[in-house]
Amino acid sequence: MKRQRPFLAIIIWFVILAAIGTRMHLDAIDLPKFKDQQRLHHAIVTHTAPAPYQFRVLQPIVVEITIRLSGTEPGTKMYKILFLGIYAAIRFLSIFATFLAVFLALRLAWPDRTAALASTALAAFIPFTYRYYYYQPTSVLEMAFFGLGLLATLSRRPAGLLPLVLLGTLNRETMCFIPYAYALYWLPQIRRSECTWLLLSAAAWVLVFLGLRLIWPTTENLLDILKYLSRNLSVSVGNMDLLLMLSPAFLLLLGARRIPAPYWRLASCCVPWLLLHFFTSMWHEIRYYMPALIWLMPGLVLVISSEDSETKQRVDRPLVEQTGPRDGVPAARDP
Repeated sequence: MKRQRPFLAIIIWFVILAAIGTRMHLDAIDLPKFKDQQRLHHAIVTHTAPAPYQFRVLQPIVVEITIRLSGTEPGTKMYKILFLGIYAAIRFLSIFATFLAVFLALRLAWPDRTAALASTALAAFIPFTYRYYYYQPTSVLEMAFFGLGLLATLSRRPAGLLPLVLLGTLNRETMCFIPYAYALYWLPQIRRSECTWLLLSAAAWVLVFLGLRLIWPTTENLLDILKYLSRNLSVSVGNMDLLLMLSPAFLLLLGARRIPAPYWRLASCCVPWLLLHFFTSMWHEIRYYMPALIWLMPGLVLVISSEDSETKQRVDRPLVEQTGPRDGVPAARDP
């Protein structure tokens, strides 16, 4: 019973943090911008939205089906309550799932208290991302999928990649990075069974990505690489926000010699991620970069907690026993 109490306290702690993050979003974005949200939501569920919103159907469809089953008519007070409430519930579950998944991933190599503190650190960045948009429910849920992807990667469970990619691509197209991160992390020791799951996940992403565009084609596309490139090259306060958001990456340099190669490869996912959003979006919209923090987290924890003798014992021993200290990885279960 004594061992279970700290874990229960951590779960309750994550519930509190998720509730705070959800309430902040509700007050700052959802309530004052309800009409704009409703307008784009309606365009998505009626398949009249421009790309890429046209293909990010997961949450709008869930919300729309729930409202229709309740028999609530648009324009009523109850409709507004249900609309905002269901989106808020999804957001709450997404934030909670992110904290829990990152915690479970990090506790594979560190004590619970270290993993809990590291997961809590993500809560400090989430409100900073509630800027420059009025309706982007995909971003918070996307963060949860990448948190679960980290758990699947560090626990070496390649079968978990397929459902994450299948479901997550209905939310946003970036789910191809989940098997990519897994492959980079385990690159020197990838097994044949893992290659099978990676190929299945990649095929699932292509199937959903192309299938959505065939089922619900759109004539209006908001993707304009030249426009985004021109704006992103200009100096602005937003670019300073991006630098601040990604500044934790520089902390890895403080422990460069101690960080195992798999953590560096995982962190390197930030490079193509940054390039993708540089050419295809307004990259000062820093909501895009929560996945980057998740990829940096194992290396950051190793740097920040490097003086913790218990942490060093739990991390360093598997490095030596499995593959040697230079390119080793923390102990994980076989797929």
